Amino acid sequence: MSENTSALKALVWGALEAIAKEKGQDPASLGELHFERPKQENHGDWATNAAMQNCKLLGCKPRDLAGDIVRRIGSDKHIRRVEVAGPGFINFYLSNLWMGDIVRDVLAAGGDYGRVDLGKGRKAQVEFVSANPTGPLHVGHGRGAAVGDVTGNILAFAGWSVEKEYYVNDAGLQMNILGRSTQSRYFELLGHPEKFPFPEESYKGRYIYDIAQEVVDARGEEFLDQPLETSLPFFKTYAAGRILEQIKDELGEFGVTFDNFFSEKSLYDRDLVPAAVRTLKERGHLYEQDEALWFRSTEYGDDKDRVLMRSNGVPTYFTSDIAYHKEKFDRGFERVVDVWGPTITVTCRA
Repeated sequence: MSENTSALKALVWGALEAIAKEKGQDPASLGELHFERPKQENHGDWATNAAMQNCKLLGCKPRDLAGDIVRRIGSDKHIRRVEVAGPGFINFYLSNLWMGDIVRDVLAAGGDYGRVDLGKGRKAQVEFVSANPTGPLHVGHGRGAAVGDVTGNILAFAGWSVEKEYYVNDAGLQMNILGRSTQSRYFELLGHPEKFPFPEESYKGRYIYDIAQEVVDARGEEFLDQPLETSLPFFKTYAAGRILEQIKDELGEFGVTFDNFFSEKSLYDRDLVPAAVRTLKERGHLYEQDEALWFRSTEYGDDKDRVLMRSNGVPTYFTSDIAYHKEKFDRGFERVVDVWGPTITVTCRA
């Protein structure tokens, strides 16, 4: 009797079904059975309100119906005692035999003990960590890695076909800052800091020096005489790629792996961001104000509307996030879980 409530439900349901038939009622009309742990230990191991729930249908007083159910259940080696309590609760006191059954079931099932098929193979996605490839991971990312990985494992254990995804923010202003930071350190290491003085807005960690040194070792003075804008794409791509490699290695050491690394840049390469904006505009969810394009997010529980396109025509991060989530559902995921970092604050409708 390892599945305590399942076995108890079967006993109670059998009694109720017999009573219903005797009274000319269709057993299919009986209410769903609910069991809960009593708040007080001396009230048993499990309790049900089945009698109170079905007394009107069966034309009985709750306590009378509860007593009839108890009599029909009779004796069972897994049940030490059954009693009627209060207005019509039925309290079950289990014997120690059920613990032995649980141990046997656990040993027989091994790692599959407790597995269920709630998802029935449907697709679910868990996106987590998703740290910008602009610097090393920190302890906050470790929190997200643990929570996201466990969430995915639980969903898979519950029968979902789960994909764990890392969203790589490899587009936008932060990539330019990363590229220029590395570019400047490259010139500095070659003895020509005047070529591109280190920008005030930059990534200043030692890791930028290390990446720039790799470029010097591998490519020498190749970029020394090139225009800055010509070599910038290389520095952006190389630096982001090296940082992402380090992130993957560190997560692997932590025991966390991903099924997919999704590039934000790919959204722009496939024109999915402007396509998402067009869809929202066609459906009346956008409006123009102060030369910017706004999303009516207050209609969905937000505390204020959000800018999608700035007055200079540059999309916000929120815009690509919308396109990204649309793309998730286009891939056929029925459930999508986002594990956000502690610095992200949003307003969601409860």
